[in-house]
Amino acid sequence: MNLNDLNPQQRKAVELVGGPILIFAGAGSGKTRVLTHKIAYLVQEAGLPAEHILAVTFTNKAANEMKHRVSELLQMDISTMSVGTFHSISAKILRREIHQLGYSNNFVIYDTDDSRAMIKKVIRDLNLDEKTFVPKGVQAQISKAKNQLISPQLCADTAEGFRDEKTAEIYMQYQEDLQKSNALDFDDLLLKPLQLFKEHPHRLEFYQNQFQYVLVDEYQDTNRPQFEFVYTLSQGHRDICVVGDDDQSIYSWRGADVNNILNFEEAFGDASIIKLEQNYRSTKTILECAWSVVSRNSSRAEKKLWTDNDEGEKVSILDCVDERDEGWQILKSIRHESHKRDKSFSDMVILYRTNAQSRVVEDALRREGIPYQIIGGRKFYDRKEIKDVLAYLRLIMNPSDSVSFDRIVNFPPRGIGKTTLEKIHSVAGNNKMTYLAVLDEMERLSVGPKQQKALHEFNQLIHKFKSAYQKENIISITTDLLLDIDLKSYFMNQNTQEALERWANVEELVNSIADFTENRDAAGLSDFLEEVSLLTDIDRWNESDEAVTLMTIHSAKGLEFPVVMVAGLEEGLFPLGNSLYEKEEMEEERRLFYVALTRAEKKAYLSFAHARRRFGGAPMPAAPSRFLSELPDELIEENTGKPSYAPVNITRNVPAAVSKPGELITTGKEVEHKIFGKGRVIAVDGVGDTAKLTVVFSGNVRKKLIAKYANLKPVKKAISH
Repeated sequence: MNLNDLNPQQRKAVELVGGPILIFAGAGSGKTRVLTHKIAYLVQEAGLPAEHILAVTFTNKAANEMKHRVSELLQMDISTMSVGTFHSISAKILRREIHQLGYSNNFVIYDTDDSRAMIKKVIRDLNLDEKTFVPKGVQAQISKAKNQLISPQLCADTAEGFRDEKTAEIYMQYQEDLQKSNALDFDDLLLKPLQLFKEHPHRLEFYQNQFQYVLVDEYQDTNRPQFEFVYTLSQGHRDICVVGDDDQSIYSWRGADVNNILNFEEAFGDASIIKLEQNYRSTKTILECAWSVVSRNSSRAEKKLWTDNDEGEKVSILDCVDERDEGWQILKSIRHESHKRDKSFSDMVILYRTNAQSRVVEDALRREGIPYQIIGGRKFYDRKEIKDVLAYLRLIMNPSDSVSFDRIVNFPPRGIGKTTLEKIHSVAGNNKMTYLAVLDEMERLSVGPKQQKALHEFNQLIHKFKSAYQKENIISITTDLLLDIDLKSYFMNQNTQEALERWANVEELVNSIADFTENRDAAGLSDFLEEVSLLTDIDRWNESDEAVTLMTIHSAKGLEFPVVMVAGLEEGLFPLGNSLYEKEEMEEERRLFYVALTRAEKKAYLSFAHARRRFGGAPMPAAPSRFLSELPDELIEENTGKPSYAPVNITRNVPAAVSKPGELITTGKEVEHKIFGKGRVIAVDGVGDTAKLTVVFSGNVRKKLIAKYANLKPVKKAISH
């Protein structure tokens, strides 16, 4: 095959075969090109059959692009090759193997909402207070435990105090209820293959023989279960190649461990390490600015991107009065790029640290008629009406699915109330039955004739389609189901615009099922439900749409745009407030800034506001992000034009509190508390001694205090930024 279009380091990475290989691939250094050429090289030059290659990445979009490029390079069918996300590859293994772990192979995958609904039910079943054990918080704790490979039993054995003990109890009951429902959550998709390999060594041996060469994309984003997965599979042959960039490790909040890439050689032993440092995307100016910030991190491999591209324009700093002025200055910059530089709207992206920041930017774009699309809004498959129909399909496929049962037993309304549902739960729990099985033995339920009739009809409906789903295609099942439950009339009879839109969404769901079946050979209901559950916003993003894109920086990783605008570069916002005292968190915020800036090909804008409203209160003063001061002065230009409207008076209405007579406490102040020690005020709600202060103390301890009683002492030492 022709490798002449690769640079020397890229070619070396492609041709090197045998033993563990780590490729440090900086932003815009041709990572995907190297990966796809390497896969093609393994097949064409090394003679490895395609079915013995496993390539894993983090998004369906990346996996599909990889398949397409490899297919073009080889000019052959690669359908036998295993290319996909960690979750999809794991799901594929479990569809074949999970019966060995006590599940049925027709298991369903619970999304975040389904998982939380089950946790909420467990908390109620254990007679615990939802205000003390908040379902969302407990869900996060369970997910964190799973990402650290901590089992429910280990969680119970290491519990300290009442809260930990009860959380472990919730975790244990939650896992039991998941298995009763023949369901897995997203974390279980990664854990169950590890359990399979441990408990059934012969199946591990099968997959080690099956996957004779393992490739991992975005290796810096792997968590512990993902590391264990690829480590275990490659342990025998040690033929593993990972590609990543520690400077782009930005997902520690969901379990990613940057040490997986930094300690690769230590883990795998005798590894070859190659650095791809030539950037093909950005200007010299953009790369130098990005490096000047990320290079201040101590936990990173030594490397520096370089490019043969032009020097490029300076990075523009938008100095804004407040967030409304920021929205208008971003709008003005979009107009400038569109009219003066002939850039299309699809060439531009606006990035922000938190989703809430999009609102003021949206307002400005909407008023001026600028088309835009948001990545990270409510996803199509997360809409209530879509989840309701999907719940029917999931229950038809998996009659043990308790969450789907609860969701649809009274949708459309059948007169099944909370009391009836509780009786079903009680009988099922006492007799170790599924909820549907309870309906098969109606005499166990002491409910009225109206409820009996409704439950009987619902049960017959599910059984009817359960027997049909193995024989009929998904389109027939779905359309017949919608007719049987008369969902169209349910929405139309409401006679509201919202109801009409909900029915239109259901029709669009049917279209999506049709598209799925047309593009897949022998695609079944379980295949469709699995794909839907693993979709992300980025997978549905259409980059050809003529519109400005808005998204969080986390969502933008892996993408590139000619023009990038990063909003909200203020202390406490970017870097985010809870990262101000922890070294590891601050280093991740710095990496996040690096990712944001290296999305830009030609031009970058960075904006900050001197004041910003929080929680609907008065504008609060803000300090420019330390990242701005870490940029080379000669490579930036500051735009400090007059605001596009009359700003609010932020000098007269600055929220401030008096902790002691004569001592003013404002946002950004460094303070000291006799118990909690030193901290920084990140929010002031109200004025005077009744103001509520939010303070982050050392060790990332966050406290809300009333100014009058806080007894805070301002630290005289100036705060460095």
